[in-house]
Amino acid sequence: MDYLELLRQQFGNQLAFKERRPGVLQLVAPLFHEDGDMVDIFLEKGGNGNGSVRVCDHGLTLMRLSYSYEVDTANKERILRRILSESGINEENGNLFLDVEPSHLYPAILAFAQTVSRVTNMQQFKREVIQSLFYEMVDEFVQSNLRKYNPQPKVYPVPERDDLEVDYRFDIRPRPPVFLFASKDVTKTRLAAISCLEFQRHHIPHKSFVAHEDFDSLGRKDRARITSAADKQFISLEDFRENAAQVFEREVA
Repeated sequence: MDYLELLRQQFGNQLAFKERRPGVLQLVAPLFHEDGDMVDIFLEKGGNGNGSVRVCDHGLTLMRLSYSYEVDTANKERILRRILSESGINEENGNLFLDVEPSHLYPAILAFAQTVSRVTNMQQFKREVIQSLFYEMVDEFVQSNLRKYNPQPKVYPVPERDDLEVDYRFDIRPRPPVFLFASKDVTKTRLAAISCLEFQRHHIPHKSFVAHEDFDSLGRKDRARITSAADKQFISLEDFRENAAQVFEREVA
């Protein structure tokens, strides 16, 4: 059976094809965006030369996204790449595509349409995705903006206590070093508070900074504990990015 006829049957005969140019078919399928527009999906010869079929969008998904949301930072680009990689979708010059065997077209098209929907709705769920990248984004900022302070990741100031880990140690000579904790949840915040108190108990010279993902999400008691234990806090990732460099400059002044 011809794979296009099989595909039509798998869609319950609610599928048609429009030839946009020789070798390129556009699907007219019951696959829609939230606003009711049909998802743009095209079929053409696969790029690996073994008889595969390419499911693609000819750049229309990212064009649609650009109307309301610009992928204009490294972090947004990372989020987009993660969405695509989770579904095995490739991107080349704005064109999203997936090469599959003809017999696997039906599930591939459904997966492709779902990925297109996730991409076009990046602005709506970006908060959830960004949270999962919190530590990566802190590291990116540290390595690019605080490198002159010789950041040392994963430091254990009390050698016999491997549970008291500092995310970064910075040299602020001739002053004591700065210990930075990155915290995206209450568990990490509590561990940071305990660590700060233990370092004080062991008379370890240092200043303790905490970069929170969302300080306001902590309970009252946890906010009080970490405020009492730490020397400086950044209440959000945005606060850390905007103010950390000048805070460190004041430390060495």
